[in-house]
Amino acid sequence: MRVIFFLLFLFLSGCIDLLTYRDSYTIDSMAYWEHVSSKEIASLKVRNDCFDKINKNNGFTQDRYAKCLYEQGYRFKTNSLLYCYHRKEKCEVYDKYRK
Repeated sequence: MRVIFFLLFLFLSGCIDLLTYRDSYTIDSMAYWEHVSSKEIASLKVRNDCFDKINKNNGFTQDRYAKCLYEQGYRFKTNSLLYCYHRKEKCEVYDKYRK
């Protein structure tokens, strides 16, 4: 019972962030794009090609970038729930490209 009250206190006081804190580079490494059939993680070349294609046409947005990767057969994946906790905006955009 004490543990529950302690965790509730941490959550309500905002101190829960101290327990879930990760460096930015660690958080960014928790998300990746995986090909549907081959299960390979998108290479830097594939990601850069999509970035260049989107940037050349209408300007970069996260949604257009994700759509480009999705159309090439890649799906957004995370290996930790902490990614979406710390990167809420990206998760909201990329969530529709998970399946």
